[in-house]
Amino acid sequence: MNVNTEISNAFNRQAKQYEQSAIMPHEIGLRLFERLDYLKIEPQWILDLGCGPGYFSKRLKKKYPQATVVGFDLAFQMLKEAKAKQSFLNKWPLLNGDMSVMPFTAELFDLVFANQVIHWSPAWPTLMNELNRVMKVNGCLMFSTLGPDTFCEIKEAWSGVDEHAHANDFIDMHHIGDYLLAHDFLDPVVDMEYLTAHYESAHHLVTALKAQGVRNINQQRRRGLTGSSAWNAFLEKLSASKTPQGKVPLTYEVYYGHAWKGEARQRTKGTDTFVPLSQLKRNTL
Repeated sequence: MNVNTEISNAFNRQAKQYEQSAIMPHEIGLRLFERLDYLKIEPQWILDLGCGPGYFSKRLKKKYPQATVVGFDLAFQMLKEAKAKQSFLNKWPLLNGDMSVMPFTAELFDLVFANQVIHWSPAWPTLMNELNRVMKVNGCLMFSTLGPDTFCEIKEAWSGVDEHAHANDFIDMHHIGDYLLAHDFLDPVVDMEYLTAHYESAHHLVTALKAQGVRNINQQRRRGLTGSSAWNAFLEKLSASKTPQGKVPLTYEVYYGHAWKGEARQRTKGTDTFVPLSQLKRNTL
């Protein structure tokens, strides 16, 4: 089973309960959405990448009523939930597929809104190249993703229990900027904040993550089942991280970013990226 199939299956299983469970991804998305107010743009075509059950697709449609909003997701059951949000007068296209190989013509989108999705890509260079392909010159990529300190409590609780990786590895913000610049995106702005969710118990924490479709795709993960003794040892260590208020914390290192697609022109000794004068006048966060 490949990584995309694992991720798709995980989110398909949780599609019906996702919105009730994904409190933190929803909150991160709201904070990302607010940042659109700083962008002086009037997009005609918008891609809601990893649209899930369509909450932000609907908000994008309302914010930019003249634009065509397209919802795109790897999990087909998520798209069925998104379709249920549509009405006769308020519809938008929904497509199922892999974000690394999207079924769109080149230079289509003025705005790509990507909340909590790009960290699921197993190959960032491939993803950045594909995003560049489907975006118009001067188009904006607006995204949120997770940093390496995310789920540090889980990593700490598993340390000493076994030698396997039990949480995903997320890349540092400086590498994100490098990837963007390497694929002709201009003026990347990435900032970070820590958010912490709190749960009644270690069991509630693990159950909540599963209900959000979170899947461990780390290449160093255990390929078989975890034994009951190791699992109980993990839960005991995780429970020991309770706050003075008796809650089990879970940390999210959240990155918010945006960048503009530049115009690349091939030269005999490489590729130059040209910045239109109009681009230099754009407001940034």
